[in-house]
Amino acid sequence: MNDTISWVPSPLKCQIQISGPSHVRFLQGLCSNDVVQLEVGASCEAYIPSVQGKILAHGFLKKYDDRIVFLGLGQQREGLLPHWLKYAMIEDVEVADQSETKNAIFVWGENVSAWLREKLSVSDLPELLQHRPLDWGGASVDLFRTPLLQQESYEISGPDVQRLIEGTEPQPLEFEKRRIENRFPIHGVDIGAEHLAQEVNRDDQAISFKKGCYLGQETVARIDAMGHVNKKVVAVRWLSDQIPEELPAAIIVDGKEVGRLTSLADIDGQQLGLAIIRRGLNNPGARIESEIGSLEVVGYSS
Repeated sequence: MNDTISWVPSPLKCQIQISGPSHVRFLQGLCSNDVVQLEVGASCEAYIPSVQGKILAHGFLKKYDDRIVFLGLGQQREGLLPHWLKYAMIEDVEVADQSETKNAIFVWGENVSAWLREKLSVSDLPELLQHRPLDWGGASVDLFRTPLLQQESYEISGPDVQRLIEGTEPQPLEFEKRRIENRFPIHGVDIGAEHLAQEVNRDDQAISFKKGCYLGQETVARIDAMGHVNKKVVAVRWLSDQIPEELPAAIIVDGKEVGRLTSLADIDGQQLGLAIIRRGLNNPGARIESEIGSLEVVGYSS
């Protein structure tokens, strides 16, 4: 493998398929983005909200001609699967958890496009948030270009895809660095079912404010009308020499918790991370002197 290409087992560990005659309508009523407008072969980022507008899951919805597949970072099925199964009882859909049977790798790097063209014997690759089935080695594999990292990155799923990276070691720490650098949160790490959709700070990517009604929309629309939430996920630079021993770590100022540091990594000599911080302290450039150390907000507007 070219030394500019890196890989890990796919971090999109949660995979749930929705099929059946009503699968598009079913998901349109249960997610924050507009799957009706998606073309086959396209995907969108979305939240799966609860009735209260809290985030049960966060990930991507990949549209096929006869189904939609949800992909989520980490293990999200424990909260998501029962939720969908409950509503599937009154719809003509089938919900299939494919998380345990999924076989996929995730690749990225400066020359990943050329590497994939050579390895898969293809002349072109999917655009961002597009996916495509390919024949490789007599088997069908699915190639999905993701926005998880600033560099081009792809998930490749299908039988024996590990042969593509045979003889090379995965780089999970490098993936974590590049994910944080791109400010992409993990459900269960940086965000969770206690957070509102707009607190994740990815409105443009994951929320349609033009689609029709869906579960949790009332809360999302009310927050949009108000113009703000009380806290948001932001990128931060850790300024103190001493690093928190465990994450998440409460950010406490004058005896009050003003946020939580959720991810942190050494990126090009700087300690950069993600934190969810209270309104008024989460503007870019804001510096916080807390009981666990000093940090500066370096990304996302409030």
